[in-house]
Amino acid sequence: MINNNSSIFDHTPPKGLKSVQQIYQKTTALTDEQVQEKYDMWDELLLVSEEPTTYEDAADIPSWKAAMQAEIEAIHKDKTWTLVQLPSNHKAIGLKWVYKLKKDANGNITRHKACLVAKGYVQKKGIDFEEAFAPAARIETIRLILAMAAKDKWVVHHLDVKSAFINGDLQEEVYVTQPKGFEVKGKESMVFKLHKALYGLRQAPRAWNLKLEKSLKDKGFHKCAQEQAVYKLHKTGSILIVGVYVDDLIVTGSSERVIYEFKEKMKVVFEMSDLGKLSYYLGIEVCQDEGSITLNQERYAIKILETIGMLNCNEAKWPMESKLQLFKDEEGKDVNLTEYRKIVGSLRYLVHTRPDLSYSVGVVSKYMQTPKESHYAAVKQILRYLKGTTGYGLRYCSGGDAKLIGYSDSSYGTDLDDRRGTTGIAFYFSGKLITWCS
Repeated sequence: MINNNSSIFDHTPPKGLKSVQQIYQKTTALTDEQVQEKYDMWDELLLVSEEPTTYEDAADIPSWKAAMQAEIEAIHKDKTWTLVQLPSNHKAIGLKWVYKLKKDANGNITRHKACLVAKGYVQKKGIDFEEAFAPAARIETIRLILAMAAKDKWVVHHLDVKSAFINGDLQEEVYVTQPKGFEVKGKESMVFKLHKALYGLRQAPRAWNLKLEKSLKDKGFHKCAQEQAVYKLHKTGSILIVGVYVDDLIVTGSSERVIYEFKEKMKVVFEMSDLGKLSYYLGIEVCQDEGSITLNQERYAIKILETIGMLNCNEAKWPMESKLQLFKDEEGKDVNLTEYRKIVGSLRYLVHTRPDLSYSVGVVSKYMQTPKESHYAAVKQILRYLKGTTGYGLRYCSGGDAKLIGYSDSSYGTDLDDRRGTTGIAFYFSGKLITWCS
């Protein structure tokens, strides 16, 4: 409410008044060199805190230069390639530098990572590669591992393999150009013949996974029959579980001594970063306490609201009104298709730790092809509910009976467009929710 009676307010600045002329008299003009120096410093600060898109952008920044040098040294250390003349019947695949900032759950930069990526999109199946598939642990599996660890008060550890794909052995004959900024002087026309995989090659994930699997099996691990990216090791009186998601490994078990021994053995085979207790994984914040493990995506939820411009919106009590029934609404007014899909796609990833959003996000996802104003209004309702619940998530506590129990329910003929029903399922491990679907 605005009060027009300005006489009750004291508008006098607490430190008095100064005219513009007085301020100008106390300032000094910068020389052209000083101005350019300020601009250069500002550009460098931006590049340090942001991810460059080209080699030219990163070449003069010390932190990114060091990251590129570390990548080249890792490639040479693993004997990934050999400098040769390109055979007449082959084509060399181009290389590109890709830059990524590794951050913790608080958004602080922990590592500048520069990856040398092959332009694998030019490869043809049957000529340049045969098999490209590589398994990765599903998010449901990750939640189950964390629930099991919480039940028995195990600590979950996090390992990151540096330049993971360069550890995979290649079966095919592949040649790549020399990387920009690191060409061999006097031999610029030559190419590298790959002995091991690089990021970007179509067969790289498969080659890395086979190398990792062989290493784990040599140490006595057995692959889980139901989940191809989980390995387990049984020792006298202890168990060790490893979940694999590309180059990220989560490790937990009943013995901290066995986990430490496993880490040391893996560091002998691969160059790895020991990130300690798991705290941030696949965009999910993990908090490990004495008797529980908590998962949430608070920072991600806030980022969604900031991006859409609804960080200061009014909160809602429910993600969707209980009586609301959406339909195609072909006569309704169109909304921005790209924006609608972007918002709903972001919300779908948020559902990984927010089962309370599963149904409502599933409903608005049905109208991604031709969204209308009525559908967008439902999306805004979800966002307003999210505003007041950004810290919500999952909490796995110790104890329980280790039983896996599932529930399901269905509605019949409720969809106004095709008379289909909605089915919902939920599975619990020791009374803790690990997977759900609507």
